Amino acid sequence: MATDGWDTPAGRRVRMQCFRRDRDNNAKCRWCPDPIDYSLGPYTRGGNVWAWSPEHVKPRSLYPHLALDPSNIVAAHFHCNAARGTKAGIDELGTPSEDF
Repeated sequence: MATDGWDTPAGRRVRMQCFRRDRDNNAKCRWCPDPIDYSLGPYTRGGNVWAWSPEHVKPRSLYPHLALDPSNIVAAHFHCNAARGTKAGIDELGTPSEDF
């Protein structure tokens, strides 16, 4: 079990809080242009891979202290979220050395 609290009752509450926030704002997937079908509910194991999934901007594996921080969680399709894995997020890539 992870020590970041994600797989605890508190983690489940944060997931549902973020799902409702994103659904109410019709938030788009962080990684692709396809809309999220919020009527599918949050992704569950074996569910529709195009359902909403909580995407950690800063990955849990690298930033466990941010795992339950709603400001670190954005909307994504499960498919897109799983494809990203623990790669650096857009906000972590740094500043370009020069303008192109």
